[in-house]
Amino acid sequence: MSVAKVQIPGGDGALLQARSIAIAATLVTMTCALAAIPLAAFGDDTAAPNGPTPEQAELLDVREDVEQINEEAVAEAPVQVGSSCRATIDVEGIGDACRTPDGLLRVEQADGRSHTIHGLDAPPIAAASYAPGSQAAVSGAGPDDVTCVAGSEQHYTLVYARPGNVASRFTTIAPLLKTEVYKLSAYIDAESRSVDPAAGRRLPVRCDGGPEPVVLQATLGELSAGTASFSDIVNGLRAQGYQFNGDQGSTERYIVYWDAPSSSGAAGTGHVFTSDASAGPGNQNDKGGLYSVEYRYTQGGGVPHWDVLVHEVMHTMGAVVGAAPHSTSAGHCRDGQDIMCYDDTGTGAYQDNVCATKVLDCNRDDYFNPAPGGGTYLATHWNAAAAYNAWLRGWAASGTPVGDSSGSEGTETRTPRDATPPTQPGRVSVKQHPGRITLRWTGSRDNVAIRNFQVRRVVKTKTRTRYVVMGTTRGRAITVRARGMRPGLRYRLQVVARDGAGNVSAPRTVMVRVLKDTKRPSRVKRVRAVARSSSTVTLRWTPSRDNVELDDYVVARKVGRKWHPVAKVPSSRRVVRVRRLSSSRTYAFRVQARDTAGNRSIPSKAVRARTKSRSAG
Repeated sequence: MSVAKVQIPGGDGALLQARSIAIAATLVTMTCALAAIPLAAFGDDTAAPNGPTPEQAELLDVREDVEQINEEAVAEAPVQVGSSCRATIDVEGIGDACRTPDGLLRVEQADGRSHTIHGLDAPPIAAASYAPGSQAAVSGAGPDDVTCVAGSEQHYTLVYARPGNVASRFTTIAPLLKTEVYKLSAYIDAESRSVDPAAGRRLPVRCDGGPEPVVLQATLGELSAGTASFSDIVNGLRAQGYQFNGDQGSTERYIVYWDAPSSSGAAGTGHVFTSDASAGPGNQNDKGGLYSVEYRYTQGGGVPHWDVLVHEVMHTMGAVVGAAPHSTSAGHCRDGQDIMCYDDTGTGAYQDNVCATKVLDCNRDDYFNPAPGGGTYLATHWNAAAAYNAWLRGWAASGTPVGDSSGSEGTETRTPRDATPPTQPGRVSVKQHPGRITLRWTGSRDNVAIRNFQVRRVVKTKTRTRYVVMGTTRGRAITVRARGMRPGLRYRLQVVARDGAGNVSAPRTVMVRVLKDTKRPSRVKRVRAVARSSSTVTLRWTPSRDNVELDDYVVARKVGRKWHPVAKVPSSRRVVRVRRLSSSRTYAFRVQARDTAGNRSIPSKAVRARTKSRSAG
């Protein structure tokens, strides 16, 4: 899993015209679900006499799926004990989670630490209007709309990340990601100056001494397209040395474009802490190591979107804490139109007409006001627009930074670049398992510090040699999956050491032979019908387990005495909506798991479900 630190030339701002959204966001670690917003809130196009367009219909299906996942997760997840999970369920698109007392999801990470989330976020469905000044700022945004800062100061780093089975689009996406970040920063700045012209607010970003942000790239070889949860992505980046939630001295947050769809169809995910409303830099929302992730989604053209990213970034800045006057208590507000507002509680309390255009904090009374009046809520509680928020950089109309500890904009203290690579790793030992390989090696040394070790597979063709990254670790042992490697054949693997400056050691090479996987997955259990209509039945089940890796679930319906497949579901999902059924009829279903070697589990017990009558809907 390489993390190449590459600076990309500036993208043409005209490549992506300013868009607007009914933004879906994410919350306390957050990915957000647009729950129960009436169609009218998306504009007249969704309520046309002929019904929604095919694209809108697809988006509405995604929203329905996302809403169902969120509702079931909160209903089924066990309650946390203290500040951690004693037991969890695997929530599609999020990961292993339990439920907090205030109805959020606490997600467990690989090292035992956790973070909270409100649910999943659906893609935007229609355009929204913005205040003219803010729209103009977005349309004309460029590199001057962000503030480049030194690595020792709080900043956001841009990351292009992809799963191992997706071809890199780095040279295409990196300049577009920068362009969209210019827009989100310009929008925040314009909204701030609309309250106080002298109180500009720009996003501090990592530029590594250049005039524009750098975009790092990360390949998470153990993840596949359409199967990765938010937790998987965060864990994978952390394994490559990226910081996380409260790491000691953490001054870095991340804006990540994940170049693959979410397993749930979500648009984005991001961290936030809704339980802390205290004013000042001690607030949990002032921590480093937080992530804002946008997933590639088909309806969005497969490119980054500033309007999705600004919602996720604002979550990492504490929007919207539970104590705010119009908070839903789940990371959003209910007085729209607002970048952070929608009905995520299903209570119907959301109002889409309080403000005439989509703004950053409708009426400036919940989470963002650079000049709050004395005695108001934001004067005494967490306020993302306040000078103490280290994750926005203040500046005056003249361009002079305000409230800025660095003294002058763009001033950095640079140290000489480390150009010395680590020494070659020592002897490598190999232990084979079906579908997996465990490697151990003796240490390497560096003049500064080893950042991590990388295991890669050598692929030679007639014209060139390339490397497939299989795994990365900070330790001296790792078990990697034999993806793309055929049983019985021999392959050349290498272990290299990498330091913090990106220097790579000489490789240590070993030959391995892949063992065949003949063990079937465990039987699928607890298949149940969780929703029914006159033409559909929604099934859910508990996950199967495999000694190597699951591939998918095959859902079958009984017709006469035979079972006929009706759906294939990726291994990351445990829910399916079976469509095109007849009303008032009882059907029998069963589910079978299949692993990547083609082994099938014993079929589950059959479950019977009856569709509703048409009159009952």
